[in-house]
Amino acid sequence: MPMNPRQLYDKVKEGLRTVKGRNALTFLVFLAISAVFWVLMALNDEVQHDYRLKLKLAGFPDNMTIISGANPTVSVSVKDKGSALMKFTWNTQPELTVNYDEFSKVGDHNLLMTQAQLNSAVRNIFGSSATIIAVRPDSLSLHYTTNPGVPVKVRIDADVRPAPSAVAFGRVTLSTDTVMLYSNSKERSRIKTLTTQPIILTGLTDTAHVSAALIVPPGMRAVPSQIKVTIPVEPLVTKTRKVEISQRNVPAGKRLVTFPSMAEVDYLLPKSLYNSDSSPVKVVVDFSAYRPGEKKLPVTVLPLPNYYRFVSVRPSEVEFVIEEK
Repeated sequence: MPMNPRQLYDKVKEGLRTVKGRNALTFLVFLAISAVFWVLMALNDEVQHDYRLKLKLAGFPDNMTIISGANPTVSVSVKDKGSALMKFTWNTQPELTVNYDEFSKVGDHNLLMTQAQLNSAVRNIFGSSATIIAVRPDSLSLHYTTNPGVPVKVRIDADVRPAPSAVAFGRVTLSTDTVMLYSNSKERSRIKTLTTQPIILTGLTDTAHVSAALIVPPGMRAVPSQIKVTIPVEPLVTKTRKVEISQRNVPAGKRLVTFPSMAEVDYLLPKSLYNSDSSPVKVVVDFSAYRPGEKKLPVTVLPLPNYYRFVSVRPSEVEFVIEEK
């Protein structure tokens, strides 16, 4: 039975009255002091760490759209005392903000931040005591446009294969069906659709939510560049319906009487349709399948909607008699 706090306190107090208990307490105190001194010494040593800085562009004109070169992160290797780097190790991802006026224009629609400028921006984050070992990329080269974007439709390239016990049922939805396409090329006005990277999903048993990147021609940028796709998938459930057996190809002037006249059909359908299922289920016997001397005809279930699955029909054969009308 676990001890309550009072019992635990009394137990410890009693233990400290013994020589062994006092020795254990002394050992623990010295161990804690040693650990503190070790941490302080370690923080005073020079160490090297790698960081991924989140890149943030600031002060850019509203009519300027970056086409390429703006990597989401900049990787840096930095050497400094452990105490100086501790805040970057334990805090959230450091952010590197670079302003528009820190770039130089190079040719048409290109901006450049040199290696020296980028290193200086990184040093401003870590302080003058830090040694910048490496920065990747070593410079920032941005390609931009001031042309307005053109709306482009999104087309999904998907191969979805649910598990045998499920079915893709319902409308596939997108976070957006239109994106804005930016470029310095006049070709942007001729592009009407952008296709996603192939989405291949197998064995699905429930609705899938995926992000898909768009395939964008070189020298162009789509905003957004990724879309969220929702593919509805439902489990299949079994339903049984009793239906009248219809007839086909009965000779003129004849009447076909089957025994029984009704059949039970087992089939699978999407779970959400179970209570509202109104799709016709038709069962037939075809007199053209009759052969002299045979006493039974096979029972056939006509094709069901494509999101249904036929399981079985009872009976699979029926006895019959032919009568004159």
